[in-house]
Amino acid sequence: MTRDHLHDVSITSDDEFEAVLAEAVEMAIEADVDVRGAWEFRRRGSTYDWEVMIVELARSLDDEAET
Repeated sequence: MTRDHLHDVSITSDDEFEAVLAEAVEMAIEADVDVRGAWEFRRRGSTYDWEVMIVELARSLDDEAET
């Protein structure tokens, strides 16, 4: 994976951010990566440091009936 793997992706709204995040999480899960837990992001040269928490939610009975 290259450092600029999102170079061609436009993220200018909450919906676009959520779509990219959802795709990354789903791809990781399909590759047997356990995405649950806290992930720290510290980038050299960046003004920001972040922590992202991923928690698996319980599905409701309605969700299970649809699948």
